[in-house]
Amino acid sequence: MVISGDAPDRVDTPPRPGGEPAKPSWGIPGRYARVLHPRKLAEPPREREVSDPGEAAAVRSGWLLVDMHERLSTGAIRLALGHENELWYRYAEENLVELKHPSGMSLKSHESKANKLRYRRTMDFAREGDRIFDVGFGQGYLAAQLLRGVGVASYHGIDLVDTFVGRCGRLFAANGLEDADIQLEIGDLFDLTRERVEAAGASLVICCEVLEHVPDPERALRVLADALPDGAELVFSVPLHGRIENIWGHLTVFDVARLKSMVEQAGLYVHHVEPLANVWSFVVVSRSPERSERVAEAARRPAVSSAVPLSRTRDFVPVPAASFELVPDAVAVKDEYFVACSVSPYDKISFPVEGLEALRLAFEFRDFDAAKRVVVTAKAGEEETGRWWWKVPAGHGSSRKKHAFSLRPGELTATFVSEAHKNLLNSDRVIITVETDEDAEVAFDLRAAYLP
Repeated sequence: MVISGDAPDRVDTPPRPGGEPAKPSWGIPGRYARVLHPRKLAEPPREREVSDPGEAAAVRSGWLLVDMHERLSTGAIRLALGHENELWYRYAEENLVELKHPSGMSLKSHESKANKLRYRRTMDFAREGDRIFDVGFGQGYLAAQLLRGVGVASYHGIDLVDTFVGRCGRLFAANGLEDADIQLEIGDLFDLTRERVEAAGASLVICCEVLEHVPDPERALRVLADALPDGAELVFSVPLHGRIENIWGHLTVFDVARLKSMVEQAGLYVHHVEPLANVWSFVVVSRSPERSERVAEAARRPAVSSAVPLSRTRDFVPVPAASFELVPDAVAVKDEYFVACSVSPYDKISFPVEGLEALRLAFEFRDFDAAKRVVVTAKAGEEETGRWWWKVPAGHGSSRKKHAFSLRPGELTATFVSEAHKNLLNSDRVIITVETDEDAEVAFDLRAAYLP
């Protein structure tokens, strides 16, 4: 292991009918869909793409997935894609070398599920025999994994933090890497040249979790691009927009639009991009538009399906017309499933259910202009399990005679708002009330179906 260079200054790292509806309990902006302030573009810019159609399509899909992560909160992604991430975490756990910790040196921060996956995915794009040039070697955890787990031929790293060199040496010694072809230097990304990187024989350049620490990431990526030897590729990662913003050493934030612009300004082509562990954007680029064999050959988790059934039943159950009840009685059976209703305020139309995952209602309005609000309540015995309401636009019954609705717990549609819900699958009855002007009546035909 060779160490050279001077050490610079250290860089730090429920309402009731007739009352005003309560706001939905989940209705705080930003809880699931993040509060963003996007700027509108007059004309979407053309994208710089690789020449292989299959690779280009995969890159487009990758960007779209990153963009989805950035528009949703960390918690929303955890709920939506946590099952998929768990399979990736398992893959990383099973395919990383277990490194020995030097006495008195903790590597716990490197061995979180997310960090293990970041290291493993970086390794997936390295190949046996590669000569690595790593910008920001840190405490050497990735270097040790590449040398022991992939079998790279050599590792050349630079970093600004001089104290990391000694920690790396201890880690390498504890893991039998004293004689490995390793060179560590104290150096600055902005001083890199192609000659310097070529002198290391680099076939793969890595710059993970660095760009967010520098004052001019656009310039930094241009420097990396200019220093990239012919035929070499660059792997870099940055935090997803809205992730790990509590780290004071992170000077700036990234989103898909910025990353695409940075890559294009640097004269690079994206061969692969993915959101990683709900934390980072992980990107593979080069100066060539040709198909990347490295990306095509990259390792990935086994083809184990993360799909699970999302419903306990999959067939909607139509509610027979004979099952509908109204208090006071003003329901007439029209056919097997439709009932004709003439109701006054506080009349209750109800029908039995055997659990309730989702509800579908179809209205045919006959005289609905006096309607102000429709409230749908689900119950299990006397316990309320869910509630939805729709504020009926003036004249809606005249302008649109037929309307079908789909109701699910917690979901906001263009019509119905969902309120608090609990134990909805235990529901045994659905009750519908229509609030009207003064004591006016409304008339409509109704049918219903539900997922138990």
